[in-house]
Amino acid sequence: MNLSIIIPAYNEEKRVRATLEHLIEKFNNLCEILIVSESTDKTNAIVLKFSEDESFVKLVTSAKRLGKGGAFKKGFENTHGNIVLLLDSDLPVLMSDVEKVISSIGQVDVAVASREVEGTRILVYPPLIRVFAGKIFSKLFNLLFDLRVKDTQCGCKAFKREVLERVLPTVESNGFEFDAELLFRCRKMGYTIKEVPVNWSYKPDSKLNLLKDTISMGKGVLKLWLKTYVAMQKS
Repeated sequence: MNLSIIIPAYNEEKRVRATLEHLIEKFNNLCEILIVSESTDKTNAIVLKFSEDESFVKLVTSAKRLGKGGAFKKGFENTHGNIVLLLDSDLPVLMSDVEKVISSIGQVDVAVASREVEGTRILVYPPLIRVFAGKIFSKLFNLLFDLRVKDTQCGCKAFKREVLERVLPTVESNGFEFDAELLFRCRKMGYTIKEVPVNWSYKPDSKLNLLKDTISMGKGVLKLWLKTYVAMQKS
């Protein structure tokens, strides 16, 4: 199997059905789709119903909260594809853009959907406070780590399998800052990263608690920077 799609999900009963329908229509059995769920609502039941009809749809569950990063790591352990796609459960980009991100693998080691590069269109805008918080986070991370990726948080990223096999064990973050650390580790190990312009829509039923999660992300970034700085001084 060449493509594995991993979707972390926490109480996504309102969105997971539509996301799976879009993915099945586009890829059918040419991929495996793993929903990694920590849900207490009907998400698991919905996914299991799909898996009865489509054997390539799989449910991976956890009784405890893993966070986005923890869910992706757990999902990766159960994948077989040469290309692995990390996709947000709300499917924030068009399916044609998902294909575009995936097809970029081969030219580069890592391809990420980006809302900050030329050619991108924002179809549904988020509240200004979310735009501001996202830009501040990306700029802070790039300033501290010289990442050279304008958008670390857009929810569609593709990786060569061998990249994740080497990089994932080094990633400590499990929260929303996971994406940024994963890209940093990839860059640090010499892998090539491409930002792909997409058509992106804000989905208002977000699980992100803006204040709480922004503070948590900030703490995670500073903790990572301190560890990196100390390691550089020792070497």
